[in-house]
Amino acid sequence: MDTSSPTQKKKPNELTSTLTTDYISGFDLISIEGYRQDGRKPDELRHFRVSFNVVSDADGSCYMEHGNCKLLATIYGPYEGESRSNQEQAVITCDFSMTSYCVSERRLRTFGDMKSQKLQMAIQRVFQQAVNTETYPKSQIDIHLKILQSDGNDYCPCVNATTLAFINAGIPMKDFVCSSTVGYIQNKCIIDLNQQEEQQKSPQLTLTLMPQRNDIVALTCESRVHHDIYNDMLDAATSANLQLFHLMKQAVINQLKTALHV
Repeated sequence: MDTSSPTQKKKPNELTSTLTTDYISGFDLISIEGYRQDGRKPDELRHFRVSFNVVSDADGSCYMEHGNCKLLATIYGPYEGESRSNQEQAVITCDFSMTSYCVSERRLRTFGDMKSQKLQMAIQRVFQQAVNTETYPKSQIDIHLKILQSDGNDYCPCVNATTLAFINAGIPMKDFVCSSTVGYIQNKCIIDLNQQEEQQKSPQLTLTLMPQRNDIVALTCESRVHHDIYNDMLDAATSANLQLFHLMKQAVINQLKTALHV
């Protein structure tokens, strides 16, 4: 006679099984040596390259490659906008679209969806603060963004490319605007997430910063984290934005040297 107790089956939605799955999915992202899947260290940015004046009829334009993300930012204006009373500063608009082949899954709609509208509004709010709009009363400035190839977060590359396009257009700004995303995986803060890392179920923080003024323009954290982890993520995002600032500043200097034949 078998006196052993019957084996209890675990429910598939138990907390232990969920935590194990999340741990395994995150474990493969960082090797034992501390390198990520694309060979970067946790505090290392992706490849960064920019070109200016790529659209001849625009007032300012910038083509950017940030990792596998490729996008085009163009600026039109300032020009006389619609007649409005008491308009003492320029109005900034934003148009965002993506090519149908920019992601692995073919998009049937490349503009006008809810995600695109949210990104447009976020970009518009950021540069309404960063641009000296009072210099151009009763005028309008249009931002056009086109994602040619996506690699996860589109917001941050769009902010960085738009900043360089504004500088290329000669429109005065209060400061550079830099944006970067940080994730917390395997008890480590990793900066500048790619698509694979962004898809993980891990805390993520996005910081948009004016680095020389040390002003936060926008800050989002979509997960609940301990305040110590939050502070570490904020410090990592600030460091990433400072790295981006130096790269963007150097790109502007190189463009000026080319234009002046120095």
